This record gives sequence, C-alpha cells and structure tokens, in this order.
Amino acid sequence: MLRIRPEQMVCLDATVRGAYVSSVVRFLRAQLPRESGGLGERELRAQAERGIDAAARHGITARWDVARFIACQLCLGEHFDTDPAHAWPQAVLARPYLTPSRKMDWIERHYLRPYRGRSPAVP
Repeated sequence: MLRIRPEQMVCLDATVRGAYVSSVVRFLRAQLPRESGGLGERELRAQAERGIDAAARHGITARWDVARFIACQLCLGEHFDTDPAHAWPQAVLARPYLTPSRKMDWIERHYLRPYRGRSPAVP
C-alpha cells in the first residue's frame, strides 16, 4: 500500500497550485493584455496567488470561477471585493442563495465583458 506523508502532500499541493497560477497568468496575458501588460511576471503571479486566497474567502474555488475573480481584481482593483467603490459586486458575493459560479457569472457580465471582447478558453 502506498503511503503519502503529510510533507509530501504539501509538495504535491504546491506543484498543482503553481501549475494553476501559471495557467491563470497566461489567461490574463492573453485576454487582458492592457491590464496585465504593466505587470512583471513575478508581480502578476503574486497577484494571482493572492486572488486564489481572496476568492476562497468567498467560497469561490472552481478553477474557472477563480480565474474570473482574479480577472476582476486586475480590472477593478485587487480589493474590489472589499472596496466601497464597488458595492454591487460585494452585494453579489454576499448573496447566500447564489452558487459561486452564478455569482461570478453576474459579476463577469456586468464588469468583465467590456474589458474582453470574447469568451476566453478556461485556464
């Protein structure tokens, strides 16, 4: 029987997360070139890392939903989910009767479509 020690699980989790962050960075560069263009690779990766954690605080954990959340951060500001200037997305994120995907659908339709002219490939 194969046993994976806890420290090995941490390494596996870090590898999977790192690969996901790389795919989100590629997605942002491809779909939001103006918004991501001024950021270096390290800075954009760090923002994606912080975005994953921020999305999780709202119960958003599916890959595509997290990528859209991070795109919102890039377009509206990293703290759009807590910034008083963006009360509407905060209200959407707080609605318990909406699934995380539905929340991001609403926010994407309202905020991200003007930035992107088309639907992107899922990172």
